[in-house]
Amino acid sequence: MQKNKILNKTWILATLIATYLLTSCGGKQAKPVQIEYIDFVEQLDQLSQKHCGVAELNQIRSKHPLFFKVWFSEIMDYSQFVNFPDSVIADRFNYWVQVNRPVFQALKKHYSIHTQWKPSLEQQWANLIQELPKTPVPVVYGYMSQFSNYNTFTIPQEKIIKQKDTVQTPLILGFSKEMFMNDTFPLYKALDVPSFYERYNNPIQIPTMMIWNYLNSTYAPKHRIKTMIDQMMFDGKMWALMTQISDQPNPYDILGYTQEEWAMMEKDQGQIWKHFLDQKALFSSNFNEYRRYFVYGNKTFGSGIPADCPPMIGSFIGMKIIQKYKSESGATWEEIFNETDAAKILRISGYNPVR
Repeated sequence: MQKNKILNKTWILATLIATYLLTSCGGKQAKPVQIEYIDFVEQLDQLSQKHCGVAELNQIRSKHPLFFKVWFSEIMDYSQFVNFPDSVIADRFNYWVQVNRPVFQALKKHYSIHTQWKPSLEQQWANLIQELPKTPVPVVYGYMSQFSNYNTFTIPQEKIIKQKDTVQTPLILGFSKEMFMNDTFPLYKALDVPSFYERYNNPIQIPTMMIWNYLNSTYAPKHRIKTMIDQMMFDGKMWALMTQISDQPNPYDILGYTQEEWAMMEKDQGQIWKHFLDQKALFSSNFNEYRRYFVYGNKTFGSGIPADCPPMIGSFIGMKIIQKYKSESGATWEEIFNETDAAKILRISGYNPVR
């Protein structure tokens, strides 16, 4: 029994060293970019110190038109009041900011301590531009989403015509500040926030979450995912790129795994791959048959899955295939994201961990 423990620890150490070498060989770190940050929660806090009427509502609406439209309508679900007069909307909004004043204060305290995510984002975003040169520098908003699953969102660049002039809107990234409060925030338990959210509530994950959302919103439309292998390759592209450009030493930290879970997936790649083959799932177009391999949670559940299997094993294996494909083909990240033939990627990668 003692021998097995020693072997397991040795395997974990070897796996972590190999993973670090693979994910830290992405080339020279780029010079960090300068990102504009807008603390929308701070502005909400200022509104809570006084009565927020129609004038104040219109002022903040005009100050942040693109962001406010998405945040107010989709995240806060104020679209239900679209036909109501501004006086009614302002009254409801005023009540909301007053009630949430203690939360604003808790957020202010938390983010006065946890500041490292900003330089981390600036470094990772520079690395992202180095690999995908057409990527614009974003404007980043910190907002509040009422503890919903809107922990990040993206408003893409858009060309609009104003008085016969073409204007380019900025790329806007947003993150919900109250969803990255670590597992010490008491309201998570009081509000019955799902336990798997604890995997994704560390402030060091803010850059990863926003980069994932940007990549997903930018490249998902051209991939036209129809089968499990399509989903694996697309998720794998994002995961492989994010681990390469990250300035964090451990990929499992930014992706929501423990050290032991990551080592387990590395060690059990062959078993996972064989399971996919046995289930004839790779080329299935029935989402309900393969969704369990990609959904957020604490475990992967289902027939043939070990009880302690970590979540999102489909995305993990996709990452391993893309890493192998990049090594075998020598393709750039632009070429990888432009290649949408998942079967071709799998074939060229030569990925087959079953020995």
